[in-house]
Amino acid sequence: MKRKRYLFTILAAMVFVVTFSAFASYQKRKNEPAFLDNHDFQRYQERWGLWVDFRAEKKSLLEKTVEFGADYDDVISLNAITEKEKKKLNRLVFIPYSREYSNSLQEAGSYREAIDTQIDQFIWPVLPNSKTRISSRIGRRWNTLHTGVDIAIPKNSIVLAAADGLVEVSGRSGDYGNAVKIYHNDLNHFHTVYGHNNVVLVKSGDFVKKGQIIALSGNTGKSTGPHVHFEVRYHNVYLNPENFLTPFEEGVATSMVSFAN
Repeated sequence: MKRKRYLFTILAAMVFVVTFSAFASYQKRKNEPAFLDNHDFQRYQERWGLWVDFRAEKKSLLEKTVEFGADYDDVISLNAITEKEKKKLNRLVFIPYSREYSNSLQEAGSYREAIDTQIDQFIWPVLPNSKTRISSRIGRRWNTLHTGVDIAIPKNSIVLAAADGLVEVSGRSGDYGNAVKIYHNDLNHFHTVYGHNNVVLVKSGDFVKKGQIIALSGNTGKSTGPHVHFEVRYHNVYLNPENFLTPFEEGVATSMVSFAN
């Protein structure tokens, strides 16, 4: 009897330690900053680098790869570049940075950006600034239901993932134009949708992080001007995104973070 009680005490202590460790780990994650991709530091497949538009880039893929200190074959594989495309690229390609190149950017004054956010909260997919504004909210519009929030923004501006999640839809999607739909398993199984993009940078099956660049804004689909159409859904029920976010007009306070932090 004493032996059973002793073993039960040990088991209970082990469960307590595991539970406490998990809770402490959750609290640590909960208070960690979320990185916001900018024009110098961007992410894809959990790697830091930059999306380079070879429709306008004067250097070749090999030259840009060498410049960033990346491995050429790795870039080819990461972007699924075909033999035909190697001769003439006509799209955006993600090129990872080497540690040395990242350090050189920081020495020149360019850093990653971050905000304090809870892991169970969304962030705006477009950073509030002098060039952005909410042009339409959820509700009745033109005798139909407008299912999300429209954020007016210049074409080819960065569009960010509102939270960690799995990309379910990426590409042309009816009136939404070039759209991205993300499933947020850890956020009560919500979905978020980002419509009317000029270019989509992620593909179905990708796991994305909060604040990661997923597209460049545009005017595709049923749209009257460059903007991001942002939706929050729960089991295909359209919810007001503004109920899950800080007021857009208040803006977002960001901090600069180096790789040494």
